[in-house]
Amino acid sequence: MLDKITGMKVFVTAVKEGSFAAAAAKLAISPQMIARHVATLETGLGVRLLNRTTRKQSLTTTGIDYYKRCLHILGAIEDAERIAMDNALQPSGTLRVNAPVAFGRYALIPFVTDFLQRYREIRIELTLSDVLTDPLEQGFDAVIRIGALSNDLRLVARPLPPYRLVVCAAPSYLEKNGTPESPVDLARHECLEFSPWHAGLTRHWTFIREQEMTDVDVNGRFAVNDWGAMLEAALHGAGILIGYEKAVRENISRGELLPVMPGYHFIERPMHVLYGEERFTDTKVRCFIDDLGKWFHRAL
Repeated sequence: MLDKITGMKVFVTAVKEGSFAAAAAKLAISPQMIARHVATLETGLGVRLLNRTTRKQSLTTTGIDYYKRCLHILGAIEDAERIAMDNALQPSGTLRVNAPVAFGRYALIPFVTDFLQRYREIRIELTLSDVLTDPLEQGFDAVIRIGALSNDLRLVARPLPPYRLVVCAAPSYLEKNGTPESPVDLARHECLEFSPWHAGLTRHWTFIREQEMTDVDVNGRFAVNDWGAMLEAALHGAGILIGYEKAVRENISRGELLPVMPGYHFIERPMHVLYGEERFTDTKVRCFIDDLGKWFHRAL
């Protein structure tokens, strides 16, 4: 059975071109197929649309009215297709994103605000959480995660620049307790613990210096599940802090925190944006993930 919309397009072309042969050349099909489409329309409608002789063709009275209505219908279809393609080029809709608290608060927000200014039809729902989240189960379009990936990961993982941590403390703490000069000195200090991290990272810190790694077990009497609260504790002299470099940058520049052991670097942690493969076909998701990678690699 021939498609009615295609039949309308063939009929309109035949009228505009003035003959089946010219319409066939225009549409790159045979004149017989042109005739078949027109005949199918006429049979379905139960009326004649075209009067044809060997010399010329002309529209019947009904054909004139039908031709005008076909132009309107086909124009509406073209408008719908154009709008759909415009939406694909100009993404819109709600984008649900999940990210770690410290990274989201101190690094992701500048990107998100810039992204929203460039894509006026997108709305972002950002959830900050340090709990490992499966975007497929929780309904997120993209999840940013820090640390090694699981071997059985069923998501696409696009790498972001590594998550760099610095070791620092308030001047008041260092004046009272002294300044550690090497990782082994940390065993004698109060080291603030971020409880959402797994135990191996919370109390076991790994440093690198000149390609040599040093592991040290640390102790502390204060653990908290909110990194912002841990930062406040450090600012009040409660202990030594390991913090995301972008989160403590301003505190260090103002002298509220001082870096310690400058020759030693906390081991970098990998960072990825995770998403379901099928979500990448959504234009707004693709734009977010592509722009996210460009933004943070440019910010290095």
